[in-house]
Amino acid sequence: MGANWTEEECNFLEDKWGTISIPTIAKSLGRTEIAVKIKAHKLGLGRHLYSCEEITISQLVKVLGAHYTWAVDKWISYGFPVKYKKSVSKKYKVFKLEDFWKWAEQHRDILDFSKFEKGMLGIEPGWVKDKREADIAAAKYIKTPWTEEEDNMLMNMLNSYKYSYQDISDRLKRTGGAIKRRMVDLRLKQRPLKADNHNPWTNEEIKILLNLRHKGFGPEVIAKKLGGKRSSLAVRGKLERMGLIGGNGESRTVISTRH
Repeated sequence: MGANWTEEECNFLEDKWGTISIPTIAKSLGRTEIAVKIKAHKLGLGRHLYSCEEITISQLVKVLGAHYTWAVDKWISYGFPVKYKKSVSKKYKVFKLEDFWKWAEQHRDILDFSKFEKGMLGIEPGWVKDKREADIAAAKYIKTPWTEEEDNMLMNMLNSYKYSYQDISDRLKRTGGAIKRRMVDLRLKQRPLKADNHNPWTNEEIKILLNLRHKGFGPEVIAKKLGGKRSSLAVRGKLERMGLIGGNGESRTVISTRH
């Protein structure tokens, strides 16, 4: 017979039940998986989300939130490692967490971890921490349709002939690419002040650029981390010329700068 469960162990089990895998709970407590399952049953904790090796897509959406339904459909179009498992009368879409994390690392640009709470899917790979930080930084930029007030502010700033793309971006909370597209949509002829982007990129700048892009940071945040010496459009252009992102901003390759 195993050692009696302490109050601290029971609290840990209740807190983590349904949020991380049973093997992870067992390892954390120094208990067998069978012991964990028996104790959970005695505590009336109900069915564990990850009691099986495979997780259903519906369970994943339940953990992430209903608004992720459309996102998961997009993930599947990008080769999400989903399999179909048949019960008596119904097919279920299932996947393994191990396969998910391998896929996620290769497709991190289509994933948004800004609202993906830490530990939702158990133990996370090291790269997720950097990606979450990058997504939280990117979330500061507005992606909703432009308002009349924003259009007027954009035109006023352009007409003053004293603001750069970065200045306008900081003011409107829009990316440099979004501002450029809006200027085309409104058929505006005025242009922001040009940043001094004609100086050759230094080896140090390229090193920083690659490292930050590998972690998932976008052009706007990279530009700021370069000290504002390069505009976000210059950063985007450099990444495109290096074949690291396409015209839509998504990665074409996974940058190999592992540490």
